[in-house]
Amino acid sequence: MRIEAKELCKTYGEGETAVRAVKPCTFTLESGEQWAVTGPSGSGKSTLLHLLGGLDRPTRGQVLCDGRDIFAENDSRLAEFRLCHMGFVFQSYHLLPELTAYENILLPCLLKGGKPDKHHLDHVCDRLDLGDRLHHLPSQLSGGQQQRVAIARALANRPQLLLCDEPTGNLDSQNSENVVALLKDMAEELSLTLVVVTHDRDIAARYAHVLTIRDGQVGGDV
Repeated sequence: MRIEAKELCKTYGEGETAVRAVKPCTFTLESGEQWAVTGPSGSGKSTLLHLLGGLDRPTRGQVLCDGRDIFAENDSRLAEFRLCHMGFVFQSYHLLPELTAYENILLPCLLKGGKPDKHHLDHVCDRLDLGDRLHHLPSQLSGGQQQRVAIARALANRPQLLLCDEPTGNLDSQNSENVVALLKDMAEELSLTLVVVTHDRDIAARYAHVLTIRDGQVGGDV
């Protein structure tokens, strides 16, 4: 999926108390590219990711996904577009504690309707080494395993765009390395566009393209 941000910005509040979380920026992420978004805490990284994924609406500007202005849609159609074309991975996993790992992974498929692609799901779970953990509850999984479940869930509907917000933030160094490698491998294998928000410069350096953001100002490969 090709992503174009055009004069995209987000401001919270008004007047003297207004916070310019993301200042006007224009850039393009070509289909199949892998990007890191990096910057210090509070710089606007997560806000920018939420705008690109349609989780938050901009103060002004556009996000075009393969030429489609996602903010021209109403909330219901935007939610449907996200479900069908985007996957999200967050720092805190956001797994439902009463569901098994596999039930959590199935959720996007059930929300989309239709019959889940079992071959695809089995392949993803196998690639993420989850085969013997699928019937465990989240509380029975390590942090690294929970994050791999979250990645599998994000890939369940074969998204064209995968957006990850500090996906290694709650993991130790070894699990962080594993998750970074898995994200890159799965993005290449499934030919999807990958955007990873991270404050870790070592992780950002592993990506061919990097957007930097500081005090809401976007720079780098714009």
